[in-house]
Amino acid sequence: MMEKNMQPISVEEFRGLLKEKVLIYDGAMGTNLQVQGLKSEDYGGRDGCSEALNLYCPEAVIKVHCGFLEAGCHVLETNTFGGTRITLREYQLEDRVEEINRVAVEMAKEAIRRAARPERILIAGSIGPGSLLPSLGNIGFDEMAAAYEEQMSALFTAGADIFQIETCQDLLQIKSALYAAENVFAKQGRRCPVVVSVTLEPNGTMLVGSDISAITTVLEPYDFIDMLSINCATGPLEMVRHVAHLAEHWPRAVGVMPNAGLPENVDGKPFYRMTPQQFADFLERFVCEYGVNMVGGCCGTRPDHLAAVVERVQALLPAQRKISKKAKVASLFSAVTMRQQPAPALVGERTNANGARQFKDLLQANDYDGMVAMGREQARGGAHMLDLCVAYVGRNEVADMRKLVPMFATQVNLPLVIDSTSPEAIEAALKCHGGRCVVNSVNLEDGGGRLRKIAALAHRFGAALICLTIDEEGMAKTAEKKLAIAVRIRNILVDEFGFRDSDLIFDALTFTVASGDSQLRSAAAETLRAIELISQKFPQLNTILGVSNVSFGLQQSSRELLNSVFLAEAVAKGLTCAIVNPARIIPMFSISDTEKKLALDLIYNPKGDGSELSAYMAATTDSAGKRQHADLDKLPPDRRLFEKVVEGDPASLDKLLVELRLTRAPVTIINEILLPAMKKVGEYFASGRLQLPFVLQSAEVVKKSVDLLKPFMEKTEADPDKKMILATVAGDVHDIGKNLVNIMLSNNGYSVVDLGIKVDIDAMIKAAREHGAGVIGMSGLLVRSTQIMKENLEELNRRGFLPAVILGGAALTPEYVNDELKPAYKGKVFYARDAIDSIQIMQKLTGSAAAVVAAASSPVQAAPTAAVKKPLVAHTAANASAPHAGEANRHQFLAGYLPQPAPFYGNHLLDIASSELFNLLSHKVLFEARWAFKQGELSEKQYAEIIETKAKPALKKFIDLDASAGLFENRAVYAYFRCKAQGDSIKILDETGLNIGEFSFPRQKRAPYLCVSDFVSDSEDTIVLWAVTVGNRVIETEKELFGADRYCDYHLLHGLGAELADCAAVYLHRQVHRELNPACPLTDKQLVGCRYSFGYPACPDLNAQRELFRLLQAQKIGLSLTSSNQMVPELSVSGFIILNHHARYFVP
Repeated sequence: MMEKNMQPISVEEFRGLLKEKVLIYDGAMGTNLQVQGLKSEDYGGRDGCSEALNLYCPEAVIKVHCGFLEAGCHVLETNTFGGTRITLREYQLEDRVEEINRVAVEMAKEAIRRAARPERILIAGSIGPGSLLPSLGNIGFDEMAAAYEEQMSALFTAGADIFQIETCQDLLQIKSALYAAENVFAKQGRRCPVVVSVTLEPNGTMLVGSDISAITTVLEPYDFIDMLSINCATGPLEMVRHVAHLAEHWPRAVGVMPNAGLPENVDGKPFYRMTPQQFADFLERFVCEYGVNMVGGCCGTRPDHLAAVVERVQALLPAQRKISKKAKVASLFSAVTMRQQPAPALVGERTNANGARQFKDLLQANDYDGMVAMGREQARGGAHMLDLCVAYVGRNEVADMRKLVPMFATQVNLPLVIDSTSPEAIEAALKCHGGRCVVNSVNLEDGGGRLRKIAALAHRFGAALICLTIDEEGMAKTAEKKLAIAVRIRNILVDEFGFRDSDLIFDALTFTVASGDSQLRSAAAETLRAIELISQKFPQLNTILGVSNVSFGLQQSSRELLNSVFLAEAVAKGLTCAIVNPARIIPMFSISDTEKKLALDLIYNPKGDGSELSAYMAATTDSAGKRQHADLDKLPPDRRLFEKVVEGDPASLDKLLVELRLTRAPVTIINEILLPAMKKVGEYFASGRLQLPFVLQSAEVVKKSVDLLKPFMEKTEADPDKKMILATVAGDVHDIGKNLVNIMLSNNGYSVVDLGIKVDIDAMIKAAREHGAGVIGMSGLLVRSTQIMKENLEELNRRGFLPAVILGGAALTPEYVNDELKPAYKGKVFYARDAIDSIQIMQKLTGSAAAVVAAASSPVQAAPTAAVKKPLVAHTAANASAPHAGEANRHQFLAGYLPQPAPFYGNHLLDIASSELFNLLSHKVLFEARWAFKQGELSEKQYAEIIETKAKPALKKFIDLDASAGLFENRAVYAYFRCKAQGDSIKILDETGLNIGEFSFPRQKRAPYLCVSDFVSDSEDTIVLWAVTVGNRVIETEKELFGADRYCDYHLLHGLGAELADCAAVYLHRQVHRELNPACPLTDKQLVGCRYSFGYPACPDLNAQRELFRLLQAQKIGLSLTSSNQMVPELSVSGFIILNHHARYFVP
């Protein structure tokens, strides 16, 4: 019977056991080892390494196990908390991972044999977090996962029943452990129960800042997690609110393993005061009130604590729980529901290299901080999630994801939508983010191969998935077709991969209704119907829409109105999420009934003749872009036709052309009226007076006119150079741009054979030969399409078939065409920025001035006269000297530097008069940078007048308000500490020299390999820590101004408060200068030392704020930190001063 009970438990048996009783784990391993009086030799000389006892003193560990078995516990945890290679490396035991973990399981089994209890005792393989956190960049995902896999394999093979992934401090660390567990299960052919136990600090979050909502949201999709638990850091009292959250939001078993209260320092050792009965009281409550399935103990809990728990809990069954089921995603720090009230959840769209010029420019400049700032800006603008796309031609998308995603994860508190078509880039991103991301996107364009690859990745990392209604035939246009594709994709994801409906977000996609294309006039209405149909058939599915697509081609003001109305209609049909720039959405109450009707008519296309677009454009376009309507009836017929083309008015064309044919030949009508009219349209377009939709409507009038004239024209064979084979390249289903080219060329005297989407080079060559075409046009939206274009050009070379080739698409750049594609082809290659560009290129090829819109296009991009500049990359060989740089730098920077003794040690509080800060204000910085009074195109006189009449009076108003109402509560806390440098860290010491804190800094990766610690003596030095604030009253005043719709005053006051906070930092630095150098002159340029703040390049780790605030006791001036280490009140600044005169700013 004993041997049978020693066989590893199956998952089904484990889950059944949890239904029969409350599972009682053991207590603290470390606490109960410490009381045994173990010596250094018991640890094999590896003092502090509990796992070393498995090798050198196993009886000590067995003794602890036996004590908890005597207390009546059901589960023993192995002595392997630090059993990974990463942790054991600190004790030179990394080569004994398998042995240490195997022996640990054997010791637990030995203790069970000695106890000889009849019931089954389980062995949980303890898997701790180690000391390196991936979200903070201490270690990579793959390295951590490999270390976990090695440990788990040893535990599994040795016979551990459970993987106990515990004391977790970082969600990305948990993901790496779960990744490793899946690898082990796959290799072993079976799985074991998995328990994840997180540690929540007294402030209510994990060490990296994740709250309990983020934890449950991120881990809930991992269906092989059998139990979620809380352990360590606090006692049971502090865990109550978190246990209550788990009880309501975690759908599987729940566990709790508290410390025996909060630790106290008694004679230099931690002491846990909670008695066994007090401890048992809480755990009994957790079972009876919150339905907890497992209880146990962590730090400070002894066998008597667990004996009391066994007595109170063993006969109980967990209370029934009612689980709240809401589809959520999460940042690293907190969760966001995908079904917002009011709807929809807004996905910020500006952090997209293919959709936002500013973001693309920042990406090309490698300005990662600037890109992150754009993310934060969208968060402030009201976005609930953030779409991130770094796919851009000529760049390494995987490398950009690896660089940028960790920054977004730790610096932007929004869930991330990973926008990529590359499985490799998606995987790289998911391995860098601890939150629950959304993957954008999958479809059936290739029949499902790519979908399955990306779906497997998304499911493994617990991500939600956006699904596009695209199949092998391209983007669906009708509501019924969109629904059919949605059903097909949904069934694959649910049946084959185990996704739930709530994990999926369907995008019914919309074409623009502003293209002038008669086939797309009902595109928006069909999309709205599709949203309704999908929502009705699968109520738990989420829906999403890239709203701005509907208005592509309109001017900005016209787009915002249409987008806003379309979004409101979509929400009414069931839309739950929207990819949109929140700052560009107009509230519906701000839209007049007239404007709303115009937009609705354009969306629903009630007349079906295209007049809705004309009416909308005429009413919503700025006056500079409106065309003056002529009284056509009073004009001669040739002038009437000319104006109809310019106006895009197809009415009564048949009668007008009949009238014209009485006096002119059809070819004359085309050459002397229609084509000159299109040239005028091009001129209007080039000057900005006319928008693209009107150009296309004009082209439609020309086409209709030519069709009416064709029966009366003699047929002639077109010049090969006036024939184009047009196609979207293989693998790409986007055809809006291609279709615009077709429309423009077809109605300007060119013959176009449109092959559609996903066209391979074989089909293009075949069509060109069949139709005698001298030009091939290739289009593509995706970054990978640019590579396919290059492969197509190389294949044309190989076959010796060299037509002229025109390339276009959102992912292309003139530089890429000139540098990469032109050299790859023996024939002529042209880059077309847009549809009108293609006409000028065709004109160049044919050498004819007819049938062109010369003025409508900017010049074709010529090859650059000099090589395109590329970013300089430092020689990596030089980095080999970086490990030795600290010593050399320190020797250099300490030459002639004598550390100054502090005038006092400990914290000092300071109240600062506002008048002192106003005296330090730079009007130039305040007015231009904070308040954005910029000269721009104003004359110097005009700008000076604005400063005198607007800016200065506003400042005086706030100074007077502060004098009368005490607007700014300026306070500071600062402290001198002894310190010394050690490697790349600065150790903070108390007055006796005892180490009480530490700050670590990055070192430059290029010469001169600077690090902040280089400016500090490695024997003894002084450092100043500080924090300042202008208080909370100004924040409350800002809120009042905003609530009263005084937006200008709100903006100005916030800018002033931020600048005064910086002035307070300067004031404090001056105070330190006076205290250390009372005889030296006081000028900002010659202040003692250098002032640094965390979060900036030389010291980027914001988590160090917590250590700074602890040492400063910053709460004494009302300061605190958020879960993401941002200061409260907001208008505050903190940091430290290095006193060495060599200290300076630098970028790592």
